[in-house]
Amino acid sequence: MHGMELLTIAIPLLLVIDPFGNLPFVLAVLGRLSGRRYLRAISREMLIAAVILAAFALLGQRLLLWFGIEQASLHVAGGIVLFLIALKMIFGTASGLFGDDEALATDPVAVPIAMPSIAGPSSIATVLFFASRTDIARIELLAAVAIVVGTAWLIFAAGRPIAARLGPRGLTALEKLTGMLLSILAVDMILEGLRWVFR
Repeated sequence: MHGMELLTIAIPLLLVIDPFGNLPFVLAVLGRLSGRRYLRAISREMLIAAVILAAFALLGQRLLLWFGIEQASLHVAGGIVLFLIALKMIFGTASGLFGDDEALATDPVAVPIAMPSIAGPSSIATVLFFASRTDIARIELLAAVAIVVGTAWLIFAAGRPIAARLGPRGLTALEKLTGMLLSILAVDMILEGLRWVFR
């Protein structure tokens, strides 16, 4: 397993998940929990997200074959989805992507963190994109998923001190920077899909 190949997978996936951008959303949902309950809830949600992403990493090729999806289509569609997410991060807020449900604050156990914000359409599309590449081993993809989810867990676990230190403006600036980087990756993914079409 090469470190550079691992980073090639982990960095785009981390940008898609955007833990700093989602931190205000996570704190809004779980902010009423005490320290230990907060950590347990974060650990549970990260574990669920890791299992979902790992399942798509392992079954990605079979799913593509089952649905008859070509690699070029996955590149272009995934790039478009990521670009829309990036625009929302630059001109809006990531938390706005998942709605504003008042019930979330009263029922923090059934939080929409694992599936919509971590293992959501954009991160699943990214995992499927890397799963479709023959030059990437499954162990590398699974390791990258573990690293990214673990990094997100660390950021969310230390969410309260981080949010207090950076402040609303600092978190917003990080989210917009992440959106800019993600938009570049999204365009590159679309161009790669077009190269497959015209080969």
